[in-house]
Parts: sequence; C-alpha cells; structure tokens
Amino acid sequence: MKKHFYLLILVIFTGCTCSDTVQKEISQDKIQMIASENSRIDGELSLDYFSDDLSGLTYDYYLNYITQHEAPSAKGIAKFIKQADYHYFKSQKSFFVIALYYKDSGRLIVDNSNTQVIERDTTWGNSSIPDLAKIAADYLK
Repeated sequence: MKKHFYLLILVIFTGCTCSDTVQKEISQDKIQMIASENSRIDGELSLDYFSDDLSGLTYDYYLNYITQHEAPSAKGIAKFIKQADYHYFKSQKSFFVIALYYKDSGRLIVDNSNTQVIERDTTWGNSSIPDLAKIAADYLK
C-alpha cells in the first residue's frame, strides 16, 4: 500500500512540474529580469548592430536576439517572453517598448528599454484583451 502511495505522489509531482501553467507563473524576479535584459539589449543592439538608431528593430529580431544572447543571470527569460499570449512591440531611435499580456493570470507588463525598471505591471481585471498599443503609447514619449 505504501508503495502505491509513493508512486501516486511521484506521478502527481511529475505532472505538476511539467504543466504549462507552472511555466507561466509570473514572479517579481522574472519581471525585473525583463527590465534589466531589455536595458542591456538596447545598449548592445544600438551600438553593435543598429548604429545608434533602433527604429528598425522588429519584434522578431528582438526575440531572436534575446534567445541567442540570453545572459546567464536571466536564464529562461526568452521563453517567458515568448509565452505571452499577446504582445506589442514598438521601436524608436533610442529605445523600444514592449507590452506583454498573459491571459491566464491577466498580467499586463510594459517595459521601456531606456530604464532598468518595469514601467507597468498590473493585473488586467477586465474580461477583454487590453489594447496593448494604446497602453504602450504612454511609454513611447
């Protein structure tokens, strides 16, 4: 009987740790990682790839770059960003803004790469999907 109990516990634990919901948990550490990584990436891309003009930076290029050049201290951040159900990305000459919305938790995150802090981190209490472009516009100035 004990053997079956331990086997059941093992199966439950394994099932829980492999689920997608565990991967989508949003911690303050991950949120802060987004801000610090975006600030780091802003500097690297601006100097090394975009000649001090980030206006040509696209979301796809950003995702590719963050995936390939993820800092050891921010392990898993690229995967976390990709897990957002909705995103908005806008680049300008000297910075970019990214807005992420995680539907399951209702979490809305907005970051401007010029700072090392998250500009907005809220739970979207509305049942509708937020207008990320409109929300991000406040951080494009």
